[in-house]
Amino acid sequence: MKTTARKFTWKFIGYFSLFYVLINLLLLLLIVFFIVRSSSNMTSGTLQAQSTDTIQSLIDISNEKNITIQQELSQALKDQDGMLLIRNSHGDIIKSFNNHEKIHTLSWYYLQGVTTWSLTEQYQAVLINRQPLVKAAELFDLEETVALHRYMDEHNLSLFKQNMEKDKLIKLYGSFNTKDVEENWFKDLNNDNFNKYVLQETMHDDDYYLFVAENQNARDKRIILAENGIFMDKDYMAFALNFLLWYLIYSSLIFGLILALAYYVSRNFARPLIHFVDWLSQLSRGIYRVPDNKHIYRRDRMRRKYRMYTSVDESIRELTEKLDNDRTYQNRVATLRDEWVSGITHDFKTPLSSIYGYSKLLNSDLDISCEDRQKFAEIIEDKALYIDSLLKDLNMTYQLKNNHFEFNKQTVNVGEYIQQFIDSFNHPNLHAVNQLNQNVKLDKERMNRVLMNIVSNAFVYNDDIEVWINSFADGNDIVIEIGDNGKGIPQEEIPYIFNRYYRGTNTTANNEGSGLGLAVAKQIVENHNGQISVHSSIAGTKFQIRLPRELND
Repeated sequence: MKTTARKFTWKFIGYFSLFYVLINLLLLLLIVFFIVRSSSNMTSGTLQAQSTDTIQSLIDISNEKNITIQQELSQALKDQDGMLLIRNSHGDIIKSFNNHEKIHTLSWYYLQGVTTWSLTEQYQAVLINRQPLVKAAELFDLEETVALHRYMDEHNLSLFKQNMEKDKLIKLYGSFNTKDVEENWFKDLNNDNFNKYVLQETMHDDDYYLFVAENQNARDKRIILAENGIFMDKDYMAFALNFLLWYLIYSSLIFGLILALAYYVSRNFARPLIHFVDWLSQLSRGIYRVPDNKHIYRRDRMRRKYRMYTSVDESIRELTEKLDNDRTYQNRVATLRDEWVSGITHDFKTPLSSIYGYSKLLNSDLDISCEDRQKFAEIIEDKALYIDSLLKDLNMTYQLKNNHFEFNKQTVNVGEYIQQFIDSFNHPNLHAVNQLNQNVKLDKERMNRVLMNIVSNAFVYNDDIEVWINSFADGNDIVIEIGDNGKGIPQEEIPYIFNRYYRGTNTTANNEGSGLGLAVAKQIVENHNGQISVHSSIAGTKFQIRLPRELND
């Protein structure tokens, strides 16, 4: 039992663990999918850093008159304030995307804000950065001071000049604090973008200048993940790593709880199932009793936590009881059969001995008178008829059992039929109580055998009694009752009197019956689609034969 319980428990834990692992794998795959999808989005990094292969895959130049770009690239141009130009091999701009101003020659634009990719030998893609700092640098290079100041005011920009000798900044235009910008400039030089300013350096007339704007994503730390220039936020990565760490801790705790729960549940599920398996195994070995299991039962009832198995328990209990009753019944039948075989052997042997002995006398040289010869012949005939009766009983019971016996049913009047039987039986203590004037279909010869067996047993097993036969209608049945005022049948024998081989013991007479009479009677009645029953007490015995009314004409 312990081995079975252990196997069941590990199997249960295995299923729980597999289910949990599958759920976690699915969740992790979803997380990886969204990370990859996010990292592959053009808005997650600068367009300037994208590879030639990436840009070529996003631009369709198969038709020069209808050049198109993917939605992903179009959205990135809007988000990053970029203008995309498509040039042919002659330098002519044949298509532009996300342009909101007059297009100039490339020399007009701030060179640090221009990025190019070769699409084919004939076409080139040009990205012009139109972010405020870049456009301000263009106006500064073009020395358009009035337009520059107006543009810087519109976008809240400041301009500083670097003093190389004193290593400090000199504010030329704008509202930002010089000292504050210097501190953040130092951070920017140390590749720390965790500051509140965005800086754009430029050079003019051998001097260094610095355009400054507010960092709209002040906590936007970015790191390069691949050579194609795709960027991810450091904060996002920190959050992702932190999430994974806590997820592993939480997942481990949950997995431990699931293992504990699986073990507890499996033990509770396994214990009654193993109990039932052992019980059935016990039945297969011929042990027909309920196992004494204190873990399952309390005060002969299943414990509350196992009540869900009540129907299973009741079913196996019924099976156990039935098998035990069947074994008892089979043992009793076997005993009766052995006793019957012994008795029937004796019953055959006794008349055969008489036949053999008297036939020897008749064939001997002894001087036997005619009267004695006649007497011996009559004895031999009587014993032969008795043996013939025994053989007929045996033959009939097996023919009835195997449905090899044909019935010749005919319509008879119940009252007249019973009176005819009483007249033929010719016993002064046998009477008819009621003359039912209704017809019923039956085989008179076979039904006579039934009545003969019952009435004969009444007189054989009792001394100086009265026997009566009554008939009446009861609903859809015709009832024939045979009653007597004898001493009755012992109650312990009543369940067996219709069994083959059973021979009653309540007699003072020398009964030489075959033990098949009432068994044959029961089979004959049932072949008439009827029922036979018996009720007995110290006041007498009453047999009741019920025949269905639909057998009537």
